[in-house]
Amino acid sequence: MSSIAVDVSPEVIDWVMRSVTNNLNDGVLENLIKWKTGDKKPTFNQVETISKATRIPLGYFFLQTPPVETFPILQHRTIGSQSADTPSRELIDTINDMENIQEWMRSYMIESDYDCLAVVGCKKNERNPHEVVKSVRKELEIKKDWYKDINDATEAFRFFRKRLEDIGILVMMSGIVGNNTHRPLDISEFRAFTLIDEYAPLIFINANDSQSAKLFSLLHELSHIWVGVDNFYNDRYGNANTVSAVEVICNAIAAEILVPNELFVTEWGKMRGQDALIKVSEAKKIFRCGVVVAARKALDNQYINKTQYQAIVDEAIAQFHDSRRGASGGNYYATAASRIDKRFLIALDNSTKEGKTQFTDAFRLTNTNRNTFSNLMEKVRGIG
Repeated sequence: MSSIAVDVSPEVIDWVMRSVTNNLNDGVLENLIKWKTGDKKPTFNQVETISKATRIPLGYFFLQTPPVETFPILQHRTIGSQSADTPSRELIDTINDMENIQEWMRSYMIESDYDCLAVVGCKKNERNPHEVVKSVRKELEIKKDWYKDINDATEAFRFFRKRLEDIGILVMMSGIVGNNTHRPLDISEFRAFTLIDEYAPLIFINANDSQSAKLFSLLHELSHIWVGVDNFYNDRYGNANTVSAVEVICNAIAAEILVPNELFVTEWGKMRGQDALIKVSEAKKIFRCGVVVAARKALDNQYINKTQYQAIVDEAIAQFHDSRRGASGGNYYATAASRIDKRFLIALDNSTKEGKTQFTDAFRLTNTNRNTFSNLMEKVRGIG
């Protein structure tokens, strides 16, 4: 069968080329064009090769008409965009991976007689962000001035991530699909997303964002869990002029948790005689947040104007792109452990040892093999 010529619909070929327009090398594109025009008829092996190269399921190539792929999470995107309407294969595969993890964890929780999480949707009818913030602080057991015990945004992210994981919220983070470094996740496409579930709510953070942006994204997404609404967060710098009422509330919740306005006003008042832009920089250090968040607080309090705010945002974007040049990977197991929720990994490991989950399923869910899974678990169980 491998050498026998097969038929591939020209409409399907068109769909393939549109779906992976930015990831087609010249050889793949040339073959697809020849298949479409009829100058060349592919063999099964050649279709299989193209399937692997484009990350499009093999079965799709043998449909008579292009597949209709639906991704409910994209209906909850923060701002509308063409890229969100036609998601990359990297995003599609990431969503599928996270849905599989959530489905496994949900089943595990139910079979293990765990109760559903009370925080999921507990403030779905609340329209006052401050009431939601009170609930978050209570459930996570954090003080209003939590930042005083934290050194920087990286440590703050770890602090909030652990608090969320401790109450049963899955927090996943990666900058690539699986373990494939040739398939990076584009932060211009999305920063984070949340999949709501009463047993296994899941937050995914795009690790290619800046440290301070990942921190804000995490707090934004936890807000969605409290209000019980899925979210696809693709507003890179909070510049969207039109967002839903839920997004307005969740942005306000995240900002108030990160930088309590009452304390911000107090700290701003202490910095007498300084230039407003210098004060923004100082506020960033005090509250362990990004300069854009500090600038937004200053703008909302009318300490700076929109022109000054936009200048700060533009500078932050430029600095972020500069910082990304030459970025490298690091230790495999440390990176892998940071990508996957610790509680999920331990549950998965326990389930395999009890014979309830096959090792092949564990390897599939974690993008590992027998050796790397074992080593990863040693790393994770050694984390305090």
